[in-house]
Amino acid sequence: MSQYFVPPDTNEKEKIVGGVLTGGQLIWILIGLGLGAGFAFITFPLFGNTSIILGLFFLPIGLVFAFAKKKGLPLYEYLTRRRKHKKKTKKLPNLRIEGNRDVQK
Repeated sequence: MSQYFVPPDTNEKEKIVGGVLTGGQLIWILIGLGLGAGFAFITFPLFGNTSIILGLFFLPIGLVFAFAKKKGLPLYEYLTRRRKHKKKTKKLPNLRIEGNRDVQK
C-alpha cells in the first residue's frame, strides 16, 4: 500500500493566548476594553460610577469583531474586502480602435 504525503492544513490561525484566542482576537477584545475604559475615563466627571457601567457597552463591539465570521472571513477582513470591491470599476469600456483594419464595417 502506498503512502502519500499530505501537507498540514494551514488555513487555521495559531491560537497563541492559552490555546483559546488568536492574536487578532485578543487585539479586538483589548480594543473594545480600551474604548470602554476611555469612555468611562472621559465621562466619569459627568456621570460618576454610571460611566463605568456605560463603558461596558463597548466590550461587545470588540467581541463581535473578534469572533464573528461572515462567509468564512473574520468580520473586519470581510468589511475591508467588501469596501475594496465596491470601489472597483465593474463596467469595462467597450471601445473600438478606429485604426484596426481587421474589423468589417
